This record gives sequence, C-alpha cells and structure tokens, in this order.
Amino acid sequence: MATNTSINTILLSDLIRTAIIVPIMDKYMLIILYIFGIIGSLLNIITLLQKQFRNNPCSLYFVSASITDFNIMNLVLFMDLLRYINTKYFVYINSFTIWCQLGKYFTFVLPCLSSTYIILASIDRFSASSHRQKFRKFSQIKVSRILIPLLFIIWILFSSHILILFYILPYTPISTYQCTYIRNLYIFYLIIDGYFFALFNGMIIPILLAIFGLLIYRNVEQSRRRTVPIRNTSINRIIISGSNPNLNRYNLHLITMLLVQSSLTIFLNIPYMTIYLNGFYNNAPTNQFTLIFYIIFTYMARWFWFINYCKTFYLNTLSSKIFRKTLKQQLINFIIWLKTIIII
Repeated sequence: MATNTSINTILLSDLIRTAIIVPIMDKYMLIILYIFGIIGSLLNIITLLQKQFRNNPCSLYFVSASITDFNIMNLVLFMDLLRYINTKYFVYINSFTIWCQLGKYFTFVLPCLSSTYIILASIDRFSASSHRQKFRKFSQIKVSRILIPLLFIIWILFSSHILILFYILPYTPISTYQCTYIRNLYIFYLIIDGYFFALFNGMIIPILLAIFGLLIYRNVEQSRRRTVPIRNTSINRIIISGSNPNLNRYNLHLITMLLVQSSLTIFLNIPYMTIYLNGFYNNAPTNQFTLIFYIIFTYMARWFWFINYCKTFYLNTLSSKIFRKTLKQQLINFIIWLKTIIII
C-alpha cells in the first residue's frame, strides 16, 4: 500500500513538472511548426506543379491542399504564435469585430477545405487504380478543375454563418476584449461549430481516408496480379500493361504519397478533435491527476493538429523517389538562377 502511494506521488510530481514545461515549450513548438509549414507548403506547390506531376488530377488536389495549408500557417497558426511574439499587438488585433469574425471563420473553413481536398485525392487515386472503366473516368484533369473551385465555393458559403455569429464583448476594467458567439444562437453554434466541425475532421475524414486507403491498396494488389510491367523505350518510362493503363510509375508514386499522408492524418486529427468537442461541454476533470494529464494532452493534441498541415511535403519527400528527384532538380535550377543573379 505504501509502495503504491509512493509510486503515485512520484508520478504526480513528474506530471506536474511536465505540465509546467509544456506551456513554455508551446511558443517554440509553434515557431518550429510555422517555419516548417511555410517552407514545406511552398516547396510542395512548386514541386507538384512541374511537368512530371501537373497533368495528373491527384497532383492538383495536393496543390490545392498545400495552398490551403499555407493559409492555415499564416491565418491560424501565426495568430496563435503572435500572442507570444507581441502580446500587445495580439490584443489590439483581437479587439476588432472584423478579426473576431474572420479569425473564427478561417479556423473553421480552412481545415475543412484542406481535408476535403485530401479526400478528393483519395477518391481520384481509387478511381485511377480501379480496373473498371466507369470509375477511371473520374480521374481526369477536367474533373479536378471543376471540383476544386466548386468545393471551395461550397465551403465558403457553408461557413458564412460565422461572420454573423461572433462579436466582441466590450472592454471592461476587469476583463479584456473577448470574441464570443451570440447567446441566442448557441444551439446553432453548438451544432455547426461544435458537433459538425469535430465529427467531420475527427471522424468522417479519418473513416473516409481509411476506407479509400484500403480500396486503393486492394486495387493496386489486384492490378499487380493481373498485369505485367513492360518498358516503353520511346518515352523511357515503365507502363503497366493489362487491365489498368492508368497505373504508370507516376500514378503509383502518387498513390504511395497519398496512403502515407492519409495514415498519419488519421493519427494526428483525432486527439485534437476529441479535446475540441470536449471544450463545448466544459468538462474539465476535477481529479488532480487527471486534470494535469488533461492539460498536457491538450497542448500535445494541438501540436499534432498543426503538424497535420505541415507534414505533406516531408512525407512526400520520404515516400517518393520521383518527388525527391523533381525537388532536387528544382533546387539545382534555383541555385543556378541565383548564381546568375549574383554575377550580374
């Protein structure tokens, strides 16, 4: 009994130290994530717009997701970081109703839009890897050029309620400006901004990614059993002969990139969405041990959530040889251009 009490005391002491360190780490974690997110998004966009990828519909979905992730870095993560960099400016910006509304708007619409583009990429890879012609018709550039702006417009309109739902509570001697929702519309706020946002990003997206990931894997395995790779020397690339001509080398690399990204997205999304939804009920633990663990988990879940929008470029680099080769060539071209500018 005494031994158990001693162990619990030591464990609680360690958790308290961790709970003190984690908020201090938050500033530096956000700085690191911001830098890696901005660089990764830009390099991802540049690489996927090269001729090796840009005529593939899946690449267009990836580019759209990367552009959205870039905006998440600047309009969501950076505003969190600003409270550490310049507190006075952070308070000043958040004293305006327009930013109160836009800040909430961006936090809602951008993650949903990014996740939607990844789902479209999954559907596209499922279609491209299918041996059925009617499914493969979905994997076309003209389809992606219609769906990308269409889904953008749908999310912009669907999220427009936030622009009228939030307002600034006036400054008082005992409290600063506070961005909050209109009390009479609480049910609407709870359903859309609470349940829907958490379930869409924390349940619907992971389930869809898992389903299409399994379907893509099944299609690729079926195609490998049915087809034989042959080399076309005239265009110097491998083509898969047989029932599915869409599964060339570039498509297989895009499938690999997508499956790796989807797997990690499922892991990174769920913890933060759990904390997010719990926040609507104000169910903070009352037990000291549980409360400390909850604080630590909240910070870590938030980091995981931001990592989800920083990861794509680095996963693509690790999982695809063609992506690395294309990136390397772009970096070489940039260095040559830079040398030319310096000499001039």
